Amino acid sequence: MKSVLLALAVLFPTAALAEPIETQKIITAVTGDFNGDGAVDLAMVVETEPGHPMDVHFFLRDKEHNYLKPVEIVHEQILGEWNSYDRPGYENSDTEPELTMLPNGSIKFYLPAMPVGSERTDMTLTIAWRNGAFIVAGFAYDHYDYMKENAESACEYNVLTGKGTSSEKQPDGSTKHKTVSVEGQTIAFKDWNPGTTFTACGD
Repeated sequence: MKSVLLALAVLFPTAALAEPIETQKIITAVTGDFNGDGAVDLAMVVETEPGHPMDVHFFLRDKEHNYLKPVEIVHEQILGEWNSYDRPGYENSDTEPELTMLPNGSIKFYLPAMPVGSERTDMTLTIAWRNGAFIVAGFAYDHYDYMKENAESACEYNVLTGKGTSSEKQPDGSTKHKTVSVEGQTIAFKDWNPGTTFTACGD
């Protein structure tokens, strides 16, 4: 039988625990001060169903009562590979997302490419806490096709300001660089659509 995350249940008031979390479905987690109040917060990527995008659970520490308070669950925004943790023969995957805490309190989500055809696109999102919600503050990607020569492109830009840079490998092997300059946006993480940010990069 799959175990429930009892350790977290002890920390949270029962009424505040919006959804139970099974330990074997926690792919990765990161702690840090997301909202700048000097307390340690928590974010976790949690698997849902085989072949489905993953959920992200955010918790902010309530300093007055000293517990981690669940503040947001962003459903099915993170792509990754289902690895059947509750079955024999589990092996590590190279398509699991990674979380890193940045010095400014933002969270870096690295999303490795899913193996579809010969093309691969690795993405990186920078998630920040602003005005009571988690938003997409930055976006970057690296794209390549291992079946084609010089089929590479990349982009990195600040979603809030709309400024950044992009590059694309040319047939002769040279690299063409461009400036990204679009209207800045405030996009809630729960509402993020990859197409919006790829379009800003000129794709």
